[in-house]
Amino acid sequence: MHFNSFGIHFLLPILGHLSTRPVYASPTLPPEYPSYNYGVDRNTLIKRQSQSFLAVTGIPSGNASNGSVPLRLEIRDLEKDQTMWTLYILGLDMMQNMDQTDQTSWYEIMGIHGRPFLPFDNVQPANGMQDHGYCPHQSILFPTWHRPYLALYEQVLHGLVEQIAGQYPPGPVRDQYVTAAKNFRIPYWDWAAAPPTGQSILPISVGGSPSIDIDGPAGEQTIANPLFSYSFKPLNTAQLPDAPFNQWVETMRYPTSQQASASSQNNLVAQQLDNNAPSFRSRLYNLFTNYHDYATFSNEAWIPNANPSGWDSIESLHDQIHGLTGSGGHMSYIDYSAFDPLFMLHHTMVDRCFAMWQAINPTSYVVPEPATMGTFTIPASQIEDANTPLTPFHTSNGGFWTSNLARSTTTFGYAYPETSNTSGFNMSSKVIAAVNTLYGPSSSGLRPSMPSSILERDQLLNTTFDKHAEPLRFGAKTALRVVASSQYQEWIANILVKKHALSGPFFIHIFLGPFAPEAWKWSFEPNLVATHSIFDRAGSDMSYCNCTKDLVTGTIPLTDSIAKAVADGKCKSMDQADVEPYLAQNLQYRVSLLNDTEVDNSKVPSLKVSIVSATVQAPTSDEQLPRWGKMRGYFNINCTGGAKY
Repeated sequence: MHFNSFGIHFLLPILGHLSTRPVYASPTLPPEYPSYNYGVDRNTLIKRQSQSFLAVTGIPSGNASNGSVPLRLEIRDLEKDQTMWTLYILGLDMMQNMDQTDQTSWYEIMGIHGRPFLPFDNVQPANGMQDHGYCPHQSILFPTWHRPYLALYEQVLHGLVEQIAGQYPPGPVRDQYVTAAKNFRIPYWDWAAAPPTGQSILPISVGGSPSIDIDGPAGEQTIANPLFSYSFKPLNTAQLPDAPFNQWVETMRYPTSQQASASSQNNLVAQQLDNNAPSFRSRLYNLFTNYHDYATFSNEAWIPNANPSGWDSIESLHDQIHGLTGSGGHMSYIDYSAFDPLFMLHHTMVDRCFAMWQAINPTSYVVPEPATMGTFTIPASQIEDANTPLTPFHTSNGGFWTSNLARSTTTFGYAYPETSNTSGFNMSSKVIAAVNTLYGPSSSGLRPSMPSSILERDQLLNTTFDKHAEPLRFGAKTALRVVASSQYQEWIANILVKKHALSGPFFIHIFLGPFAPEAWKWSFEPNLVATHSIFDRAGSDMSYCNCTKDLVTGTIPLTDSIAKAVADGKCKSMDQADVEPYLAQNLQYRVSLLNDTEVDNSKVPSLKVSIVSATVQAPTSDEQLPRWGKMRGYFNINCTGGAKY
């Protein structure tokens, strides 16, 4: 099995609406590829719902090799298992090609999240909330709601995978596929860990080619790659009315234009992700190690008078991925994002992060909070708690899942490699060791974000450094003392802004040093610290939110970029006395829309970027968390640049 590549990779300026935006040209439009042909009516392969409601049960079958429930694996690891990978691709292909009116079709399941704003499983809207999706954002329920959502998707896909396995000719090959199907679980995409050497954060299986060769029950065929895009069959413009989504017959990533003829630019998505990689890794590590209260960790809604150390959240980090993978395409808009095949890979990663965080913080969970943004069944300002129905997901008895019922992943029949129940291991210690290995320091005590931009991650994780040795040197550049008495200073830019400030999604770019004036270049700039994304709905209808409380927060870690500046001789040292004036003089931000239109900073008066730092005591072993000191505030960044004390 392999992916078919096409096109010539060179930059081509184009005229029109996006005249300064780079696009990768192709000499011809890619051909349309078919679905897999089993040689029989595929409708006979699909089991139909017999109950009056669709119960989300998870998957009760299967066992992992260590005796735990089967594991959800990282997509690159799943791809190494040829049998399981084949079933995954064929299952996606079948689900995406089901009749869109079928309740378990891709269109129906993904339409739960946002548009087409129709009742799913006969779960009707609350009064006046019919123009909304079911998903809660800026909500205490954000992590927990997605757990039964993913479980529903997983059980539907698992059912298709089992049916497909049974289509292989009788014999040992069929037995192999049938056995594998029992243990099938959906993969996640780890956008924070360092990818394999020479690869992008964006897996080649997701963005490399619109087609794939697959060896299924009826032999090897070239089919449409179901991870590359989803094609609407048909595009229903009455249900998907917003431009440009009412013109695109398939999902888009970083589209070449907003016209019907647009195509995705996955290579530019990959470049953006790779340029932002240090921020993903550092943000996630900080969330695991410094956020121990669920109310703060769970969602991005601003908590007035909050400690400056609590401005990030798993939702805010999740938004950053949505914006950079969509860049004006489906993933960057709340109402349309779920149709992109990348959505479920991304949200399975978010659920994994949530499960790992739960293992570290088992006693902190959902507390009553008012809903900031309304959903299909929950008006804005309604109190949400651990017993709020996670609609539209029914339990077996006809009730609804709640956060209390969905607290454990094993309830739905799955675990992650870090959270599997391995005999003889303390779960919390096991997860902390994984966090330190994948996203932070090893037991050598190196500062957490160093692997992502200064030295090769593998070198750091597999080398023991003497804490009392001379400072690490970077070629002939200025020496940088990474470890001093096992402590380091973590510098962070805190971001506060109204989510609906521009009546749609937008980017906030943080720079440390000079950058190009053209907005389309900003997310690729070498002096970019990171691009933060505000994930919002399309259009300007704000009736679904309590917009007097629509302030959201996020963070951009700065320590990597400061360390690089020290190594390059631009900043004298990592000492506060040198770093503070360096940041005050060189840190700037810019705002842009997703079509690369610059927005003057003054047009977003709610936006505040403030600089804070804390002393962090590095862990002495892989199974320990670092200890964070009190966060100290320094100054805000003026909209025109420079510090405001």
